[in-house]
Amino acid sequence: MADVWGNGVGSPSQDDYDEDDIITSEDCWTVIQSFFDSKGLVSQQLDSFDEFAGTSMQDIVTEQGRIVIDQNAPQDDNEVDPIVKRRYEIEFGNITISQAAITEGDGSTRPLYPNEARLRNLTYSSPIYLGMTSRVLVARERRIGAAHHDDEDPDHAANEDEETELVWEKEDPDAIEKEERVFIGKLPVMIKSKICTLRNRSEQELYAFQECPYDQGGYFIINGSEKVLIAQERSAANIVQVFRKKGSPTPIVAEIRSAIEKGTRLLSSMQLKWYQKGDQSKTGSVGGVIKATLPYIKADIPIAIVFRALGIVSDMQILDCICYDANDTQLREMIKPCLEEAFVVQDREFALDYIGRRGQQSGTKEKRIRYARDILQKEFLPHISQREGSETRKAFFLGYMINRMCQVALGRCDEDDRDHFGKKRLDLAGPLMAQVFRLKFTQLVRDMRVYLSRCIEQGRDFNLTLAVKSNILTSGLRYCLATGNWGDQKKAASAKAGVSQVLNRYTYASTLSHLRRTNTPIGRDGKIAKPRQLHNTHWGLVCPAETPEGQACGLVKNLSLMCYVSVGTPAEPIVEFMNQRNMELLEEYEPKNNPDATKVFVNGVWVGVHRDPSQLVKVVQGLRRNGTISFEISLIRDVREREFKIFTDAGRVMRPLFVVNNDPASPTKGQLVLSRQHINNLLNARETETIGLSEEERDSAIYGWKDLINEGVIEYLDAEEEEAA
Repeated sequence: MADVWGNGVGSPSQDDYDEDDIITSEDCWTVIQSFFDSKGLVSQQLDSFDEFAGTSMQDIVTEQGRIVIDQNAPQDDNEVDPIVKRRYEIEFGNITISQAAITEGDGSTRPLYPNEARLRNLTYSSPIYLGMTSRVLVARERRIGAAHHDDEDPDHAANEDEETELVWEKEDPDAIEKEERVFIGKLPVMIKSKICTLRNRSEQELYAFQECPYDQGGYFIINGSEKVLIAQERSAANIVQVFRKKGSPTPIVAEIRSAIEKGTRLLSSMQLKWYQKGDQSKTGSVGGVIKATLPYIKADIPIAIVFRALGIVSDMQILDCICYDANDTQLREMIKPCLEEAFVVQDREFALDYIGRRGQQSGTKEKRIRYARDILQKEFLPHISQREGSETRKAFFLGYMINRMCQVALGRCDEDDRDHFGKKRLDLAGPLMAQVFRLKFTQLVRDMRVYLSRCIEQGRDFNLTLAVKSNILTSGLRYCLATGNWGDQKKAASAKAGVSQVLNRYTYASTLSHLRRTNTPIGRDGKIAKPRQLHNTHWGLVCPAETPEGQACGLVKNLSLMCYVSVGTPAEPIVEFMNQRNMELLEEYEPKNNPDATKVFVNGVWVGVHRDPSQLVKVVQGLRRNGTISFEISLIRDVREREFKIFTDAGRVMRPLFVVNNDPASPTKGQLVLSRQHINNLLNARETETIGLSEEERDSAIYGWKDLINEGVIEYLDAEEEEAA
């Protein structure tokens, strides 16, 4: 050993660095074993469903919040402070999911186990309860300063000139508000998920439940048949992509599909098109012009007009938004025709009117301007913000899109690759169930509101248990899982088909393969080759061989065994943290002063810029390696483009890799962080007795995969981060 270090100068002493310390391939198998011990073979399905049952359901309910119905009260003229309005409120609280149960014909309820559900053709599902609080408020009309007139003559009330105000108060101040737990429906339970009876059972117990101890779970039992949810592949939302279109009047197109992070709501997409200069008929100028396609607006709008409508009026400011480097003459020349084209429109009102005229409805000028404002606020890049006052950020983002597009046009950048696996997301059981649950829960709330207003009109007391039609959720979820048509029953034609399939029990291996299958929803008959080909970025994430032959070839794939699909974590803490790490907010960014600043994106939203990116990346990476922030967050630093992208959304496909120590000051630079100590810990953990421990106790008692991640020995990378790592 010593001669490697040259005469032993500065060499680690022989005792520190022993033969036994070298990590062999045998040790890697120990690590891999620990992965399967803690994760099993279908962890992607279970993690996703647990996230839905634990977090997403509650989020969807909280999003609805409450039901409010106002009713005008009949007025009594000689009353002081008459009641003008009554408001009935029902506030939603927390969701609780109880143990899977069955109600027999005679009305008795008892626990239901998966095997009985299979044999008796039942659905293995758990009841969901939702806490609801109802209250009645009344608004009294008080004269302002009424406190002084209380004891004066009643004629004073009739004095019409005094101003009055509405004061809300409880109708019955002594009434005690108590939360009522209301049954709202049944949720089909995934076998071996956290809310399943079979989770964490010993082999003996499983035999007692008549279950096979080798069964991995990850499927549902609907009317006695076992159903799997196939992961659906889609393109990621909120990312800017630039494509060249051969032989079209718009040879370059930049597009972004925005989705709001919380509600996987409808996407609103926006395109920028680069019209070629051969088009002399429309404009007298030479050079291509860029136009934007906005949602709900019939014609394409020149970009300078969009900027002015966003309140960026002068040509100089517009240039600053697009072109960060003042010396980049090529880029400035490209944008000149776009500014010349919109020379007529010079102020914001006029620009808004220009957009409003091309909208769906016409009307007075005020109406059109309102309409254009609303579209820019709610439908234009909604993922950045849908509130007022985010115009600067939207303008900067639009400028960024134009910049990306021009870079491609000038040949400085390649166009984006549609089939890059890092730009794809997989919707597993969690997001798919959340989609149906949101649809059905909204319907349930709508029905409650109808029932309530009917009760109020007829003057009956309302009963919360009767108000809730629990059948809506139960049958809605069951229908989707039973037929595989994902979406509303009434609109079965437009729904995706084949999302849920009967679990293949041909052999054990075929069952496993079916549970890890992914599907790309493109028409099978179209003979398009691109999406079917094996892409470089599939390396280590999907199996290169296991795909059907024939029409679905390459569209149906299988995930690798150690693959992990992210379940999504909130992005707010990260943005908060960045702001404390002196990241400049986008609103305060002056491109002229530091054109070289690195842009920081979180889930596709440009949140700010930072002067010292390498430091920032190192800090955030450190936080991820010691478990302060979730291990499933991807950090991609693109040095050439000066971008630092952070993704925390659900559905990114990732794989675990060993971390190499890159610290120049460390004696073990260039070696794995994994050490003999870690391996010994894992080997010792195998001998520990675990029978009778709960999951939490087992996690804390035994050294396993989680600890390797939290100690920064292993980290998960997705296809995009792998390219930058």
